[in-house]
Amino acid sequence: MRETQLSEIDKYLLGITLVLALVLGGGTGTGLLTDTVIQLVAVVTSTFVCLRRIDRPIDRRVFWFMVAAGLAIVLQLLPVATETTRATQGILPRKVPISGLEPSTIGLGVGRTVEVAGYFLTLCLFLTAVLKLRFDQAYGLIPFFLAGVVLNLTAGLIQYSYSGRAIVTDLFSYDLKAGFFVNVNHYSSLIFTSIPIAVLYFIETNRLLVLAVYIISALLILLAAGSAAGVLIGLAITVLSFVVLFQRNRAGILSVLGGTVILGIYSVGVWARLQAETLHLGFGRLEVARTTLDGIGDNIPFGIGYGNFVTGYPSYEKSEMIFRTYVNHAHNEYLELVFEGGLLAAVLIAVFLVLFGHRVFQTIQWPLQRAATLAILFILIHSVVDYPLRTLGVAVPFTLFLAFLFHRGPGRC
Repeated sequence: MRETQLSEIDKYLLGITLVLALVLGGGTGTGLLTDTVIQLVAVVTSTFVCLRRIDRPIDRRVFWFMVAAGLAIVLQLLPVATETTRATQGILPRKVPISGLEPSTIGLGVGRTVEVAGYFLTLCLFLTAVLKLRFDQAYGLIPFFLAGVVLNLTAGLIQYSYSGRAIVTDLFSYDLKAGFFVNVNHYSSLIFTSIPIAVLYFIETNRLLVLAVYIISALLILLAAGSAAGVLIGLAITVLSFVVLFQRNRAGILSVLGGTVILGIYSVGVWARLQAETLHLGFGRLEVARTTLDGIGDNIPFGIGYGNFVTGYPSYEKSEMIFRTYVNHAHNEYLELVFEGGLLAAVLIAVFLVLFGHRVFQTIQWPLQRAATLAILFILIHSVVDYPLRTLGVAVPFTLFLAFLFHRGPGRC
């Protein structure tokens, strides 16, 4: 078989993996069968592509960041805990039962941390595989991504065509409440972050009518999903996509991106505010954030172990904040990571943001990188009030956007 044919196989393998993640990756629980299937497929296909292209380098910054983050997870699994490290974990003296407690490890729940390690490995392999593709092949993954989003839009349309909201049960290992997702917010995040990629792709392929239908459909489905703020963000990101993609001046592009950050923060703030009104009085994201901060301060510098938020959070929860509905995430990805990973996690977050900003400045003249930047920005901003990256249906596309941004591209940067 000729090399060109094998190269196309690489693209199709990763494309199928991407579609699979968008269809089966909408669950937010742990130990889901659907997530296991996605991870197994992603590891096999990505490893195949990486081994075939083992001599093709990727951005060193990405490589060393993945190594550092991977070591931070592994560190919590090693039997290196001492009386000194235990003394810094204020959760232990509270004598709250913690399932899976391993006294010799820094992480308080090894099983959960192992799950996080597998999740992270899957994303790293997929990112590496896409970075090893030629630029035209990486670009060729966009139709697969848009196909997965269209499938979600279609599923959402079918659900919302009923007089009430239809919840599909017994199909996957979780209930489908919005498209193929269990969480309406994560579904909305996928839809509106797909808009910059769709604008770029359909304009470059001269399919303006298809683009118009796509954007209108996306906004209508967001509205049907009951996400008023999602519609506002969708409209904002649509306008920004056209402005950024057609802006020629570097300073102008950077100014628009700066405005994007401000607008995005304001939008997710409105989103959080609207949702807070539907919750029990006081049982909002701000209170969860305060409680998580208490946990962070009590477990500096090592944290409680990646994936252990559910077992650690109740130790700091006020009695008057305990309801039938329990808190399974901090609804702030950054606080949750620091609570679980300690100071090292905070450093890694800061390093990631610096690398992201530097790469954006480097590639600001490339259209695909501009579109990817918008999509990444809105997911990062959404993560301030939610946990979309804990869902493979959002995390895998996010990884694809990162691959677009850090790909060597048509030039060598």
